[in-house]
Amino acid sequence: MKSINSYISAALACMLITISSLSQSINLPKDASFTFGDNPEWALPSYNDNAWEKMQLAKSYTKDSSYAWYRIKINIPSSLKTKNGKGIKLYLGKIDDADQTYFNGTLIGKSGSFPPDYSTQWNQPRLYIIPENLILWDKENLIAVRIYNLIGGMGMWEGPYKLEPLGWMDEVSVSHETTEAVKNGFSTKIIFKNLTDNLFSGKAQYWVKDKTGSKILFTGSKPVQLQGQKGSLSEINFPAFNTAGQHVFQISYRITDNNSTQYLHYEQVYVAVNNLAIPFNGEVSPVIKNKIQNEFTPAPFQSQHFTGYLNTRFTQNLEQRLLKVDEYGLIGSYLQRPGIHPWAGEHVGKYLETACNVWKLTHNPALKKQMDRLMFELISSQKPDGYLGTYTPDQYWTSWDVWSHKYNLHGLLAYYSTTGYKPALIACQKMGDLLCRTFGNKPGQIDILTAGTHMGMAATSVLDAMVELYKYTGNKKYLDFCYYILDAWEEPGGPKVISTILSTGKVKQVGNGKAYEMLSNYVGLAKLYQVTGNPKFLQAVEAAWQDVVASQLYITGTASSHEYFQDDQYLPAGANDNMGEGCVTTTWIQLNQNLFAITGDLKYLNQLEKSVYNHLLAAENPETGCVSYYTPLMDKKPFTCFITCCQSSVPRGIALVPNFTFGTVQKSPAILFYEPAVYKQRMMASGKAVDVTFSLKGDFPESSTSVLTIAATSSGVYPVTLRVPEWCESFMATTGGEVYPGFPGQYLTITRKWKSADTISIEFNMPVKMISGGKSYPGSFAWQRGPQVLAWDKSLNTAAANNLLTGQKENILLDMIRLENTPSSLPARWIGRQAYSVDLPGKNMKMVLVPFAEASQTEGEIKVWLPLKIKE
Repeated sequence: MKSINSYISAALACMLITISSLSQSINLPKDASFTFGDNPEWALPSYNDNAWEKMQLAKSYTKDSSYAWYRIKINIPSSLKTKNGKGIKLYLGKIDDADQTYFNGTLIGKSGSFPPDYSTQWNQPRLYIIPENLILWDKENLIAVRIYNLIGGMGMWEGPYKLEPLGWMDEVSVSHETTEAVKNGFSTKIIFKNLTDNLFSGKAQYWVKDKTGSKILFTGSKPVQLQGQKGSLSEINFPAFNTAGQHVFQISYRITDNNSTQYLHYEQVYVAVNNLAIPFNGEVSPVIKNKIQNEFTPAPFQSQHFTGYLNTRFTQNLEQRLLKVDEYGLIGSYLQRPGIHPWAGEHVGKYLETACNVWKLTHNPALKKQMDRLMFELISSQKPDGYLGTYTPDQYWTSWDVWSHKYNLHGLLAYYSTTGYKPALIACQKMGDLLCRTFGNKPGQIDILTAGTHMGMAATSVLDAMVELYKYTGNKKYLDFCYYILDAWEEPGGPKVISTILSTGKVKQVGNGKAYEMLSNYVGLAKLYQVTGNPKFLQAVEAAWQDVVASQLYITGTASSHEYFQDDQYLPAGANDNMGEGCVTTTWIQLNQNLFAITGDLKYLNQLEKSVYNHLLAAENPETGCVSYYTPLMDKKPFTCFITCCQSSVPRGIALVPNFTFGTVQKSPAILFYEPAVYKQRMMASGKAVDVTFSLKGDFPESSTSVLTIAATSSGVYPVTLRVPEWCESFMATTGGEVYPGFPGQYLTITRKWKSADTISIEFNMPVKMISGGKSYPGSFAWQRGPQVLAWDKSLNTAAANNLLTGQKENILLDMIRLENTPSSLPARWIGRQAYSVDLPGKNMKMVLVPFAEASQTEGEIKVWLPLKIKE
């Protein structure tokens, strides 16, 4: 996805934007004629396509190894003619996988290639030039798009879709910088750069308006002159405008050309944040209590202090990811609509939820200032009717618009519940009211299934946020809207989120099998079960969970290939398999988090541990904070630092972890992860309130020996619960001279009179095992030590060992399953202390393995599935 490189500091709001909005353009129709198959006659205007179905643009569908055609008919007005016949630009957005595009029967462009020399360009925006001699002016013209898809989603899945004449805007780049001054003032500089050797002369008109746009506060006009030399620059400065009483403004300008009728019009919301101060009013609890009480309640984040391995990763998530995030990349698509891509709106909401969780844990002052800025800018961009998306009115409620509102609800509700800042809740209520007015079965309302991709699952995943909005407001219309979504699922053409999973037990059969969106719906359904107590909702969620675990789950705790659920046990893991989308990993964690809270069943916590210690942490580089969109088991991790959906989701997942490390299970404080940490808990002991501090010391996951110290304000009888990991062996807890054995996958509860500074010594074996590669990697094996999957990293191994492992056609036979702890094999810059060597056949030849979560941090090629086998 595209990113805008700019930075907003705590004291300065400086926005650098490349402008690309041209007044003279027309949008393509929202629907096209569509059919599967392949016939060259379908490119011709004379072909009769009346029998074809109608397909909405900006929607994807699933059909592997398929050809398909779109036919789009449009009347092109002669007002789009250029002065010298330069041509017309045709924007077709992104097409999955390859396309050939025809205009009135003539091929005008192609991207990717078709079989037998197939190559994909699924993420490449299409821009083709239509020669003006092919156009029938003021008459109907035909755009025919031939596409091919190999696997997963396909189609014209993301816009924009429009026609624009070539003109001076293709020869001159225009950008601007707005710099904050005193008293909420600011000055604006408009920058012109010549991309050709042609002269340019024109005029720049500039306006500053109030927040509503109804009152002009400042206006100015200046000439523009640009030399006829490629690379030449010209700047226009509009002086500082000052007002002490306002924070939010509308900035706009229009650039006209002295030699044509084409002009550029730009406008954006500008928020002066230099003097912004938002108070902390205390955390807020929901006003609606769940009908189904949780079996597990996590300790408040501010009562937890981590000191070990996870603390290192939490710190990195804060310092290397959140505090260095491209702030304008998060908020810019709201300040200048339309956004830079259809789902650009999701990022700021994800950020706010993440930042709130991290701030509750750390109370980092820089993070608080940052999240205050972004929250204020977001709610300041909300329209009077409650709209808070990144689309222009002609595109409202298409593509990913509801999806963005979902994440804004999550982010602003998180901010409200964390800080008590009421305007954030009011913004959420406005969004919720707008959604309730817009979607439904009444006359004039829109079917929500038509407002999002993947058979409506993207749009209906707003269920999760609407349940939360109901809980924080008590307004029943939001709950009624949740029931409307459930009805929409079961409509003809709907994804059948409940009925299909209950009848088939297969997530691949639900909707179109798109993993992220589907799991998001099940998270919302789990929350709706808690509020309503309807057992059918939980039954459906548990059925989906069971199938993912049995048939779709990688050993590292993620799912999906090419973003879809695949056939049972088909788990390809290479870089080209697009496996383990970061958004899927995080949403799988959310689902397990909710199910564990509802039931207290350790099978869900086991999945959380697997995902956290493997695929979640593996997706964020511990050195740089960059994120891997897809995180393969069998290649380099493709870390990138710009903003995409997964770059927003993975930090969010990491920030969720304190929700299930320690808390209360059936009124007993429970240690769930053996990370070194300090937890504080107020509880009843011997009939009175006691403040207890639980200090867990050790070196997990490097070692499996821990000591839990219990310090209380007074002695008392109460239970202390320890989780016994399902993978461990010989679990023993010793306190007061007594030994308590634990059994894998169960709780061990010790009830006794505890005195201050009592300790529990916890010991268990960290077994090493080899896991078969199964259907996708027959004959290969992976190593697992405790909860961690290990990986070979080429950059850490000798050339001889690498040659043996990569060139081997048959299994390498090992004498035994044995790992030797060799941290000295790690380079000085390596983040992490775990490294293990395995003896290979040959003189003094060893293979070095590291946790998958840390592998490839220095761009080394990695493999989890290895050609190794133990001698029988």
